[in-house]
Formats: sequence, structure tokens, C-alpha cells
Amino acid sequence: MFEKKIKHIALLIVLTAFIYEYNYNNEIEYLRELHQINLKNSPFKHTKKLSKSERKELKLPPNPYNDRIWELTMDPVLGRPRTENLFKIQEDLEGLEKIRVAGVPGENPDMAWVPRGPTNIAGRTNGIMFDPNDSSNKKVFAGGVSGGIFVNENIEDENSEWNMVQGVPRNLPISVLTYDPNNPTTFYAGTGEHYTGGDALGNGLWRSTDAGATWENIFGGRSDSEEVFKSEVNELVITTQTDENPISFLQASFGPNLPGPPLSYLENEIIVANPIDGCSTLSNSNDIQGKIVLIEDGSINSSNCDYFKKITEGQNAGAKAVIVYNKDTGESGWTDDLITMGPGSGDISSITIPSIYIKSADGNKIKNYISNSKTDVRIIKKTNIGVSGLDVVPGLFFINDVIVRDNEGTSEVYVAAASRLWTRILGTRGTDQSTVLGSAHDGIYKTTDGINWTKIELYHPIDVDNDIHNKTVVPMDMELDKDNRLWVSSTMSSEYKLVGDWINNPPKGGGKIYRLNEEGSAATFINEIRGHDNDPARRTEITFTADNKLIALAIAPKSTGDGFIRVVPNIYRGTIADWIAGNFQALDPPVDPDSSVPDYDFGRGQSYYSISLGAHPTDPAIAFIGGINLFQSTNQGNDWGVLTNRSGRDAQYLHADQHSVIFNDKNPNLILFGNDGGIGYFSGGSILPRNNKFHTAQYYTVAVAPLGMFDNYTTNVYGDDPLVGSWDPTADNGDGGYVYTLVTTISGHKDVFAGGMQDNGTSIQADNDNGFSIGNDFGSGDGAGTMFSQKNDNKYIVYAHTYNNSNYVLNMNNPGTNNRSLWWRISSNDDDEGDFINKQALDSNFGVIYSNAGNGNVRAYHNWDDFTGSRGTVKDTYVINGLGTSTSALTVSPFNTQSSILYVGSDAGQLYKVSNANNPNNQQKVQITGDGFVGSISDIEFGKDENHIFVTFYNYGVESIWYSNDGGENWSAKEGDLPDLPVYNIIQSPLDEDEVIVGTELGVWFTNNFSSSNPTWKQAYAGMKDVRVTDMDLRKGDNKVFASTYGLGIYSGVFQNSEPTFTINSNTTYLEILKGTSKSFDVNYNVYNDFNEEVEFSIEGLPANSTVNYTPSQKYIIDSDGTLSVEIGISNDANLGTYDLKFKATSESKSREFDITLKVTSNDNDEDGINNDIDNCPETPNTDQSDIDNDGIGDVCDPNPIPQNVFSLNIKNETCRSSNNGEINLSINSDVIPNDMKFTISISGGPSGFNFAPELIQSNEWSKNNIEAGDYRICFTTSSIPNFEQCFNVVITEPQDITVLSAIANDSNTMNLDFNGSSSYTITHNNRVYKTSNSNFKLDLVKGLNFIKVVGDKECQGTYEETVFNSEDILLSPNPATNTTNLWIGGNDEEVSVSMFDNAGRLIWIKDNNITNPRSIDLQVSNLRPGLYYIKVDSKTVRQTAKLVKK
Repeated sequence: MFEKKIKHIALLIVLTAFIYEYNYNNEIEYLRELHQINLKNSPFKHTKKLSKSERKELKLPPNPYNDRIWELTMDPVLGRPRTENLFKIQEDLEGLEKIRVAGVPGENPDMAWVPRGPTNIAGRTNGIMFDPNDSSNKKVFAGGVSGGIFVNENIEDENSEWNMVQGVPRNLPISVLTYDPNNPTTFYAGTGEHYTGGDALGNGLWRSTDAGATWENIFGGRSDSEEVFKSEVNELVITTQTDENPISFLQASFGPNLPGPPLSYLENEIIVANPIDGCSTLSNSNDIQGKIVLIEDGSINSSNCDYFKKITEGQNAGAKAVIVYNKDTGESGWTDDLITMGPGSGDISSITIPSIYIKSADGNKIKNYISNSKTDVRIIKKTNIGVSGLDVVPGLFFINDVIVRDNEGTSEVYVAAASRLWTRILGTRGTDQSTVLGSAHDGIYKTTDGINWTKIELYHPIDVDNDIHNKTVVPMDMELDKDNRLWVSSTMSSEYKLVGDWINNPPKGGGKIYRLNEEGSAATFINEIRGHDNDPARRTEITFTADNKLIALAIAPKSTGDGFIRVVPNIYRGTIADWIAGNFQALDPPVDPDSSVPDYDFGRGQSYYSISLGAHPTDPAIAFIGGINLFQSTNQGNDWGVLTNRSGRDAQYLHADQHSVIFNDKNPNLILFGNDGGIGYFSGGSILPRNNKFHTAQYYTVAVAPLGMFDNYTTNVYGDDPLVGSWDPTADNGDGGYVYTLVTTISGHKDVFAGGMQDNGTSIQADNDNGFSIGNDFGSGDGAGTMFSQKNDNKYIVYAHTYNNSNYVLNMNNPGTNNRSLWWRISSNDDDEGDFINKQALDSNFGVIYSNAGNGNVRAYHNWDDFTGSRGTVKDTYVINGLGTSTSALTVSPFNTQSSILYVGSDAGQLYKVSNANNPNNQQKVQITGDGFVGSISDIEFGKDENHIFVTFYNYGVESIWYSNDGGENWSAKEGDLPDLPVYNIIQSPLDEDEVIVGTELGVWFTNNFSSSNPTWKQAYAGMKDVRVTDMDLRKGDNKVFASTYGLGIYSGVFQNSEPTFTINSNTTYLEILKGTSKSFDVNYNVYNDFNEEVEFSIEGLPANSTVNYTPSQKYIIDSDGTLSVEIGISNDANLGTYDLKFKATSESKSREFDITLKVTSNDNDEDGINNDIDNCPETPNTDQSDIDNDGIGDVCDPNPIPQNVFSLNIKNETCRSSNNGEINLSINSDVIPNDMKFTISISGGPSGFNFAPELIQSNEWSKNNIEAGDYRICFTTSSIPNFEQCFNVVITEPQDITVLSAIANDSNTMNLDFNGSSSYTITHNNRVYKTSNSNFKLDLVKGLNFIKVVGDKECQGTYEETVFNSEDILLSPNPATNTTNLWIGGNDEEVSVSMFDNAGRLIWIKDNNITNPRSIDLQVSNLRPGLYYIKVDSKTVRQTAKLVKK
């Protein structure tokens, strides 16, 4: 018997406001916890700290910057960025750009953002095109991979400038540019980089019909109907039935795939086949023509009718698709399951329509609808991804290539469209990789009008990698041969990272070569490239020589001769006949003289990312190939000569990492090359960089020197420029080196600014013309944190490379000869401390650099700014720890000069204030995280003083802008109507506190009513928009802002004197005033731009009969900053409660407002005649002050007015299942309650049918008997205390049936028994009895039969029985037998053959059996004549014969 005592549980009664706050705080805490879980589960947690060489080994992009941005911008709930939001926001912005009043940079054309370059440094470039409309062959269009299309009017002239095309979004990552040969003013731009995934998101195909002036999306872009969904979402929707749920289906493994985004889903009327089994010619083909036909599985006459036959008959009848539904055969074991239909031995090439399989119940339901009325269905296959459970983001097509074919005067546009798994980690994260960008309806899409599209499938051949006939591959490159036939190569599938590890189960789908038919309507598999151990190739590029030979560049596994298998570029060549026959030839790859590039891999481990290939259109001998550097062959690829070198040492200089080779169609000797540093141009002789104002550099940071720092001062900054270098045999200690030095002279320049860039170091620019200027890379590598000293008498720049490995200071106090600035080393280590692009802050008052050191630590570098000692020696350092998770933002207060005050934000949304941070041993840390903070902090900035703090967040899906005017004690959300996109930085206007700008993923946005509780935000689009603004720096004194972008270089703008205005603010946001009294607060106002108007003040929302006094007056002229004192008086008859007030200040031209919360209180809030200070229920009338439990809280407001020990509940559970004899027993302690207090008991819940009428309890004992097992709720009320109710939950249980799990040990001599359901067990084994209260028992088996029986401590819990035959022999029991006998077979073999012979040795029967446990077979012998028989058993280990006597 089990007895349980239920103790008193307090019923909490709380105020509604408290409940709301509790729930809100719970929600915030839940979001924070979920965000931290998602950060810990980041797909990049294992790879962020890998070196470039280690990343290359894993086929990751060399730079983990975007990995970290992925983490920082993730939606805390989804665990990934909602990048798809950006395209929708851009669409919503169309048509909203209007001229506005001047104020913030970019607000209108008169205050446009000004591009500052740098003039000579560009970023990653792939899409390039000679303008076909330019007869001089000088005009070129080019697109940045980080966004934007540019045009150069004269590519021959090194001084010719690139200008950005205005009619296309500036964040479109351009992958390919081409034109229509029949209409040269029609251009096409493909977007997205498939091989870098989320770094350059695809937004489909864009078209210009006016020679590049304006552009529109015509294929594969975002649509309003698209939502993120899980993969394997196959839905059949009955569109003529509004109340039906979607039907699941599986597509057949043969025939074309179902259409999906961006094409329309298949939708039509559905007709029942006649005959319904589709096993012969359909007699109702006239009805079926052009519709969908429904066919039943199986056959009517048991004929051999496979799925190929059914689909063929539907196709012959003119159906657009076939739906086969399962058939209930009536056989034992039949289940209504979905299957994937296969073709059997049919000729799959003859099937031209798709088919699907649905369940029997769904098929019969559709058939019933059809019998009553016309029925339409829509077949929705949202994705072709073959792995379930992935998040699929549709609409983000990556365009790998675009070709426009002239087919006898008709322009056919072919698009190689692909999807991409979100992460680039190959084999390090397994099934955790979960997001696919695009719907995976990969393939070639074709149109002749830009409106109607058809899909051309590239079917994966049936081979060792694939047994599905309609599995497709991802198209990579397209080329036309000399017969105008289109060829296509493939790359790895979008799901490749989920199929196993990179080495043992490599990704599939790449290395395939296809050719389209002459009509361009279907593709034929030609051949494929495989690497070491027959592993398939990955990314594959192709080109045709002038004599129609196909050269392929495939990334594939290869034995490199040093004991390793590496994935490297491989080159192949052959005629069309060679490729069809498989006789193509492997060519030797280029050998790069660059010592950093291994001989076996001219791509240096990153060929998946940076390769290029192009054959001369008219000279069959010439071809170009690119990896890290560029190579040329003059004999069709038999050997290769180095053409360019990334440093200029072994050949002419051209930036590293090659991406494209583009020939001029009219003069193929004019060639363009795209790489990570922009564009190279070849017209004979050398390849020359052409990057003048091609401002596509990818900046991480920007810093501007203080106003006046270089007045009457000259210094020279020495940097690198391979274009002006020369070979110096005396360099590098006599080993020789290429010396290239660019000198930037800063002399009286006003605009001196610098920034860290991807792949292009840290560049400084000096300019007085507010325009483009040359950038001088004085830092090399990947530039990171960049900060100018704020002390004009100590001139320097802090700059960094990656992590905390290499931090430097450029001393500009002219320590070198010829006024030369010199670098000073601050740090040097190899442990990759912090982030790849690391957050830093500088306090130039004390000469301290604060740098993220990871895991909640900040490293401080100090004792260096006097620039004494050795330049190459690392400087002193200390660590400030205990600052939350990983640091994502750092800022030093500019207002405190007595000590350094550091503000630290974390990627988990924690905000810390560290006082005395410049003291290595005695800092004071306090957390000032806002209650509503969720996400990763991106920036911390200040307003007019240290009390006014601005905090922004990187993330999608959170409140991204917060503000405090009291030093972080309280925070207000200021996101207002800003779209859901990442915010990277924030600046408040020095001229107008209501004007604030933020840098976002889509340019700069601004508000001019920041003090409002719901600010209105607009895009500061003039001059710069639709690009990630990674950093902003405000120069004090002239209010100039410098903004760095990831893909469009640096911009500047100015907060200008706009129209006269004023702002108001108050440190008071909450007032509590006693009735009959008054209280005052101050309102501060600031004027800007000579504001001089009469302002009237007012308050809305006050209680009736309130008074307001304004000092100096309610209305007066304001022309300077000042303070207004406001006194609010509350009348004695005012209603108690909370009031939301709105304070307003209104002039002729402006209106300002802010919110205040007022709470009106009283000395006797409940007006029961008892003052609050002695009232035990100050908010509820309680004249008798009754307090039964003497806890100081009156009964009428006490959530638990009854003493804790009043009720005692005991329960008794049912003794057996369904005995219905449970009990509830109650005792009431009457000693602690008034004698006249009686309780009414009510019982609810329980099993179905349970009813209980409330009872008044007359004594101190009460019970309820004969209760059935169930969950009950028991509640007590009393008339002595109105609204009192106290409830308990009790559970009456019934004994479980015992369960026993048995397992025989490998030696077959022992059995393990696991028990559940009872407190003790009795085991009977061949008449021996054992008892145990343990949950497991080990039983020694005897040879032969073991009869086992187990019972619990109650008979009603059931009995477990099992017979085990423990032997290597066989046994018949009973024997002799009359009707049946059991054949017991020893050993463990599952496959067993049993034969019966009569006494004369004649075989009666033989049967194959599959046996496990119990190892017995029932043999029927009733039909045998009495006599002697022999049973023979044959298995792998048992070969025995036994005699059987039939009575």
C-alpha cells in the first residue's frame, strides 16, 4: 500500500502589473538563454580560430569574418540570420525616396554621402563585360561581389574612372554579366556566389533593357509568398475543397521532377483513369488530355502491371501528371504507406511527365470528390533537397552563369541556377548544418521573353553515387561550342555536407559534363571527372578552344606524391568525340614559382573559391587559367607559363585570387581579368590593374584623425604598392626581395582617415578636396581595428591584423628620417586570442589599447605611448576578466580624464561599465544590462555626456536600438519603425539631439524624432545605400562622419546646420504624488541653428482637477538652452491609480514631446478610514483588519489568509487495476482558525464521467471512498472570507501491469531479466522459486527447456511466462504427439531449414524458417498416420535429426 501526504500549497494572488512584468522578464530570460544556446551551437564554433591554411584544408573561405557576422546577426530564436529580410526591405523602399529637409548625412541630394575611395584599391570581382554597344571597345561594366555595378568609359586609360550605376541595388552581389547578341542594349546580371554560400547571397537574375541604366529582377528573386520551411515538404492540395488538409506524397524516382520555385507549381483538374488500375489503354483519354490522372495501385486482373506501365498509359492518354494511390489488398500485414515508385525495367527516357504516390485513404477521398463535382489539385514540391529537417529559405537563387544564345535570330536566355547550404564547413559539423539558401530546384532555366521560363534538368547518372533516376546536379558553368550547342558543367550538390565526412564519404554531384540538344530543351549526360579512388570532382569550369576542343578545370581529389590525398585543381582536354567516348586527356597543371604555392596545387588550397578559365575565341593555341596567380598556355594547355604574380616578384603584378577571364567579342585580344583586388586589363604586353575609383573594397573599420592634428605639420607614411616596386637583390639579408614603396605625405591635410580591409591591409588616405584619394596600405594582410589618437600633441594610429596576434601603432611624431612615421609593435602571439576581426577601443588620455581576448576577457596594452625602447618589442599587458561571454563591442568614455572608463558589450547582450580600467590591479566592474536586452551588442556610443548612452544590436528579430539618459540605470527601446535588419553602429548629431543615424546592413538610416517613444526611421539614401556599413567615426569640431562599408569603400558626410529647431528632455520619467499635494520636475531644452520662437508647454492625461505651474512660464520665447520647472498638483478628489502623461512643447514650426508615468496615491488608498501606514490592506477596504494567520496582511488582500497547517490531505491508491477503491482523507486543524469558520469542498478532474457535488464540511475529519484512479483537483472555499479559494492537486494511482524484458547472454547459459511495475517479484524457474525486490535479476539456465514465470506482489498485476530452449541440439515436445508438437532448436542461427521424413526415408515436406526467440516452431501432425517419423534440422551450426512418434 502506497500512502502520500499532500502538503499545503499557497495560492498566489498577484497584481496584473506584476504578472505582466513577470511574464515579460521570463520571456526575455528565455530569449537570452535560447540565444546563448544558438551561439554555442553555431556552425562556426569549430572553425573560427583556424588559420588560413587550416581553413583551406577544409575548403573554407580564407577569411572567417563572415562566420562571426553570421553568429552576431543571428535571430536569437531561429539561430541564423534572417538575411532574406533584406530583399523585402529594399522592395518596400522603392518609390519612397524623396527630397527631405537637410540635417543628417545622406538625407537628401544636397547632403549626399560622398565616396572617398580609395581610388586604387578594389575588392573581389567576378562579373565583367565589355559594352557591346561601344564600337571603340573601351567601355566596360563590372560588378562587385559585395555589391553594385560600375561602368568605365575608357578601360584603356589608367586614369579613366569607374562610376556606379544608379539603377540597381548596391548590395546585389554580382557574379556574372552578359548581354543579348540580338539586342545589345539588353544586359543580364547574375547574383550570388554559390561557392561561398552566405557571404554573397544570390537574388536571382536581373535585366536591363536600356544598356545598363536601370535594372529589374526577372528570375529567382524574393516573392511575398515565400516563407522559410522544412525540407521534404511535399503537399497535394485539393484547391476546390477549402476545408481539407494538404496530402503528403512521394515523387517517383523516374520521369521529370515536379516544377517548383521560381516556376509555378503543377495545378489542374484531376480525372479518374478508366480502367482505374491504368494497366491498359485508358478509354477516357479525351477527358484526361491536359489534366492530371488518378490511378489505383495494383491491377484488376492480377496482371503484371508495374509503375512504369501505369505512368506510360497516363502519358499516352495526354495527362500532365499521374497520381497513383495505394490499394488496400485485404491481405494480412498490409499498411497504407507511401513508397517511391521505381521504373522496373522500363525505358525511363520515354517518360516525359512527373508522377507521385499517395496513400489509399487520400486516393479514395479524392475519388469521392471527383464523383460529386469537378476537382482541382495543386502538387507542391517546395524543394528537391533529399535530406529531411533542413530550414529552406526560398527565393535566394545563386546564379552561377548566364548565357544568351542566338538561335537563328531568337535570343534564348539560359540561367545556371543553384541553391547553397548555409555554412561552408565541410565535414566538421555533421547533421547540425541546417539551412539551405534557395529551394534546391537547381537546374538550367530557359526563357525567350524574360517572363515564361522552362526548366532543363541535369540528371545525375545512375552510378555508385546514385540510384535515383531523376536526381539532379547543380549547374556551375555554361559554354557554347562552335556549333552553337550549349554545354554545362556541375558542382557539388546543395546537400553535400550532410552525407558524411569529406574524406570517407565525399560530396556528390560535381565534375559532370552535359550537352543540350540543338533545340536547347533537354540535356544529355556526356561524361564526368573523377579523382583519386574514383571520388567525384567538385566545382568544374569549362571552356572551348577556337578549334572546338573542350578544356575542363575540375577540383578533385588527387594523390600529391607526398603521402596525402588533396582536393586540387585538375585540367583535362579533348575533342567533343573524346569527351563522349571518355578519351579526354589529363593535362599537367601550372607550376607556380611563388614559394608559397605548392607545385601540385596552383590554387594553394582554395581552388573551390578562386579559379578562372578561358580559351581564346579565335586562336586555338591560347588559353588562360587562374588560381592564386594567372597563367597562360600557347599550346592548348600542354604547358603553362606564369603571367602574373601577387607580389610582382616572379612576373608582372596582379592581385591574388583569380575569378574570371572575359574576352571582347569584337576584338578577342582585349581581355579582362577579375580577382580579389578588382580588375586587370590586357591589350597586349602587360596586364594592368584598372581600379581607378572602382571602390569595391571591403572595409571592416574606419577612423578619422582629430580636427587640426596635421595643421602646420608634415609626416610621411610608407606603404606597399607593387605597381611602383622593383627587384632589390640586397633585400632580405642579401636573398633579394621585391621592394615596392608608396609614400603618402600628410602636410596640413584636414581629412586624414584610415581603415582595415579584407585582404588589402590597413590603408591611410589624406585629402583636402572631400573626394576620392589614393589609399596607401601600410599594414598589409587583413586589416582590422583602426583608431587615431585623440591628442593632437601625440600623433599616432593604432592598427591591427587578425585576432590579438599582431597589434601595432604607427608613430606619426616623425621618429624616422625624412619625417617618416614608423610602426611600433604592441603584441605578437600565435594563439588566435579574440576574434578574427577583433573589437578594440583606445583611451589616448592614458595610452591604453583595450582588445577583446575572448571568453569575457579584455586585454589591455599600456606603457607604450611615450614611444621609448625598442619598436619591435611587445608592450606591457594585463587582462580584465569577468565581462560576460565573448566581447562584441568596446568603447571608452571620452568624458573622464581622471581615469579610464571602459564600456564592454558581449555577444550575449551583457553590458558592463569598468571604472578605473587603466589600473592593472584595481578596476571596478558593474553590469548595466538593460532589462530588455536580447542579442549581440554591436556598438556603444555617448551623447552629450556619460549619462546619455546609445547601444545597438547586430541581430535580426530583436529590439536593435536602446538609449539611457541616466547612465544605464534605465533603458528605452528606440527601434521604432526601423525594419528588421542588423544595426552595426550609431551616432547622435552634435547639432540636434533628436537626430540620430545608424549604420545597418542596408546603409545608413536616420531619425529626427529620437526623443519620441516610437521614433520614425528613414534611409539616408543620398549617395550611399543598400550596403553594409561596418563602422562610423564622427570628427568633432566640424561634425563630419566617415563610414566604412563592406564592398563599396569609404564614404563621408556631414551633420550640417539645418533649419532652426529645439529639443526637450527630462531625467524624470516617473512621478508619485500624494492626493492633495504637488511635486515638481525639470524639463531641459536645447536650441540649434539660431532657433528663436515662442514655445508653449502642456501636459496631456492628468487626473481631473489637477493643476500645473510652469516656471518661468507656460509660454515664452526660447532662443538659448535652458530649463523649465514644472509643478503638478493633485486634488483631494482625484482617482487613485497610474496615468500615462504626455509632456508637449509646441512652437510655430516644431513640436516635441516625451512620456511621463504618474501614480496618484493617498494616505488612505482604500478609503476605509485607516491610514496606509497602519492598514494591513492599504489597497483594499478592510475595516475590521481581520488577519487570521497573523502575518500582518489582512485577510481580504492576503493571497494565503489561512494558516499553513490548516489542511492535511492523505490519499490511498487503488489496490488493483480497476478496483476503484482509492480514498481521499482530510483533516482540518481547527485550533488555528475561528470556531465558526466552515469550509466547502469541491472535487474536479478525475476520469471521464466523474462528478462530485460540493459539500459543506461539518467536522474536522472528512473522507471520500471508492475513488477511481485519476488526477483530481480539490478546492476549499469559505463564506467567512469572500473570494477565498485554496486548491490542491492529488493523484490516485492504480498498480501497473508488470513488465519483464529478457535477454540471453552470448554464452546462452544465463538470462538477464529487467522488471518494472511492482515493488517485489517472484521468479519460478523449472519449479525453483526466487524472490527479489531489485529491478533486475540474473538467471542461470539449464540445458534443455527452461520454463520461466514471473509475478509481482499483487496477482492483479499479471503474470509473465517464457520458455527458453538452451541447447545446441533439437527437442520435440510433446513426443509422442497427437495434433501438434513444438520443435525446439538450439544455437543462435536465425535461418533454419526443417524437413520431415517418414519411417521409409521419404521426404514429406521441407520448410525454411526464420527464428529468434523463443526458438521453437509449431508442427502440425494431426494429418499424419500414427507411426514413426524423422525431423531433420539444418542451419549454419545445427545439423540434427530427432524421432517423432505420432499417436
